Amino acid sequence: MEARRTELSLFYEDVEVSTQIADYLIDFTYGDNAPGTTDDLQITIEDREQLWQGEWIPHQGDQIRAAIRVINWDGSGTSETLPCGTFDVDSIDFSGPPDTLSIKAVSVPIGSNIRREKRTKAWEKMTLKGIANEIAAKAKLSLLYEVGDNPKFERIDQTEQSDLAFLQEMVKKEGAAMKISGGKIVLFDEAKYEQQAPVLEIRRGDGKVLSFSFSWSANNAAYRACEFNYYDAEKKKAYKYTFVPPGAPEDGPVLKVNEQVKSQAEAMKLAKTRLREKNKEFGKGSFSLVGNVRIAAGITIIVRGWHDFDGKYIVVSAKHSIGSGGYRTDIEVRKVLGW
Repeated sequence: MEARRTELSLFYEDVEVSTQIADYLIDFTYGDNAPGTTDDLQITIEDREQLWQGEWIPHQGDQIRAAIRVINWDGSGTSETLPCGTFDVDSIDFSGPPDTLSIKAVSVPIGSNIRREKRTKAWEKMTLKGIANEIAAKAKLSLLYEVGDNPKFERIDQTEQSDLAFLQEMVKKEGAAMKISGGKIVLFDEAKYEQQAPVLEIRRGDGKVLSFSFSWSANNAAYRACEFNYYDAEKKKAYKYTFVPPGAPEDGPVLKVNEQVKSQAEAMKLAKTRLREKNKEFGKGSFSLVGNVRIAAGITIIVRGWHDFDGKYIVVSAKHSIGSGGYRTDIEVRKVLGW
């Protein structure tokens, strides 16, 4: 069998620098991060020749495109590639001795003010997709909209918030999720992602698991139901609804929600959304694995060999690292809710 190896492909300002950087590379990390955050890239380089602190020093906003390729990973002659995407240089850290330089880049264009600039705006007669499209275009990003519905708002106010924080707040309220990856703002329904077929199985003792952990906390206790209750004084109308998910136990805590709504349909949707927000925090885990280019945030996996912790999980975030220890993938997961 031919030896397994990992190759890192790097383009800096559209110029391939894979070979040049390989001579100085200490480690490389690609973060496929959780919803509500941006993906990132970090490259640490040794600089005893002082090239990277002078003539080669990176500048804010420089673009880096990266990909990880594994060869003979699953047998002789096999090859798979993980495209990491395009990132803008956000910061550098220089330290020594020995002289080292760390370059951090993010998936949000540095030239846009989507993260930093706070503004106030009234959005009128706009849909969620329409607002997301406008914010994406302003940030020079495209939009991937994978939410089942497209709610329309008569008026919604953005008050001293960045576009990114405002959009994230809206998306969360609608029970969806958001992330910025690969030059896109992606809005998606986590519940639908949970229903996808598992991409792989993680089995205890198969040699690919380097370390693991599982946890739960009483602070994140799984609720058996959600009781929604709101009274509209202006309309003199009460909106009440109790959502009990399939397979819920007969006993257990009930989540009580009182938020403003304008219809019974909105009350029903909000009850389910708030219960999902709470219950998905119960049943978390993490794994450090031999590098796997098939693992990305949003895929589902099957976990076997840990008894009560076994089952179907969704990958919340994945960090792919290449360094002196070889290629490793670290993931954060949570159990799927099934509804």
